[in-house]
Amino acid sequence: MRAFLFAGAILGAVAASAQIPPPASRYQTALNRLEAMSSVPLAEWRYHAADLPHPEDPSLDDANWSSVALTAANAPGWYRRWIEIPPVAGGKELRGARVDLVLRLSGTSRVFVNGSMVAQGNGRLVQPIQLAASAVPGERLLVAVNTSRLSEARLSIHDSGIDPAGLRSAILSTEALLSGFPDPARQAQLDAAVRNIDFAALDRGDQQAFASSLVDARAALQPLRDWMRQFSVLAVGNSHIDMAWLWPWTETVEVVRDTYSTALQLMREYPRFTYTQSSAQTFEWLEEKYPDLFHQIQSRVKEGRWEMVGGMWVEPDLNMPDGEGLVRQLLVGTRYFKQKFGVDINIGWNPDSFGYNWQLPQIYKKSGFDYFVTQKMSWNETTVFPYKLFWWQAPDGSRVLTYFPHRYDNGIDAIGIA
Repeated sequence: MRAFLFAGAILGAVAASAQIPPPASRYQTALNRLEAMSSVPLAEWRYHAADLPHPEDPSLDDANWSSVALTAANAPGWYRRWIEIPPVAGGKELRGARVDLVLRLSGTSRVFVNGSMVAQGNGRLVQPIQLAASAVPGERLLVAVNTSRLSEARLSIHDSGIDPAGLRSAILSTEALLSGFPDPARQAQLDAAVRNIDFAALDRGDQQAFASSLVDARAALQPLRDWMRQFSVLAVGNSHIDMAWLWPWTETVEVVRDTYSTALQLMREYPRFTYTQSSAQTFEWLEEKYPDLFHQIQSRVKEGRWEMVGGMWVEPDLNMPDGEGLVRQLLVGTRYFKQKFGVDINIGWNPDSFGYNWQLPQIYKKSGFDYFVTQKMSWNETTVFPYKLFWWQAPDGSRVLTYFPHRYDNGIDAIGIA
């Protein structure tokens, strides 16, 4: 069985970034049509910057509010819009489908539907909010959002039969895996499965024939599903916590407490859950202020379920510090981890650095490190870094095995991890 390892951020404060679009698929036309059946963008909203009494009330007249299009730069305030369940999406009938609202928010946020609060939180909210368990076309709902920033909103549609969203995901993840393990026979199977989708039936309004073609396409994918079961994904929890990025360091301490408490709770709930974390400073804060949490983490480290990485006191910038500063980071950090947790660190961990000096492999290797994890260069929109796993060599010949995870704030997504 082949296994893949990646680290996904489950909690903590993370910086926003632009998504780098994946390479075009050979099935792009079919995938675009399936996506149109499962995702409806909600770009236009009414906006009001100042607070006012009960802006979530459906009877409120918002005609004098500004009209805005959602972008990553949207300002804090109230956002409202009426949503009408459409009869079709991408040509496919929606009656009876489940309709969810997907929002990307930042900061302290509250979400209301028809005047009732359905979600609140501090941080990012991308968890779907169910609007209809069984869609009735024409039904209208008022959505009101109070947030620091609303950067994305869409309807996510899931059919009770063969779900176009699920079929699209299956095609994309299979295609991604075949790109790493090419096989002409399996590629032909995937080609045939996609050809089974009868969009012509949809174009002439034959919903039943189109639904039957989705059944045929899924059946044609079954041999590929069986092949893909030989692969497994080992997911390791991680939290990227910026140290006093846009807040005082005292608030960072509370973020650390809340994040690590949640990781410990997940370990109690899920015996196979494992977690990894860098930055000795965060553990020293717990040791001083929350010793009970600190002792729980020590126990989980001994069990092998909490892995220490990075070795440095914090995750630093890797361009501006001189060599002595980086060496001292590693010296003081690794000594702390050894004294407090009895572990030797050999994985360098710095996913959020905007650059790296050429001598870094030498510094890591001579400090006892064999591996390095980062990923920020993958955010480049003009020069795409070509490697995910490679040897990085310093001028003196020292080298460390370097890995770029997909991102440090990903959800569990079949396409992204295939």
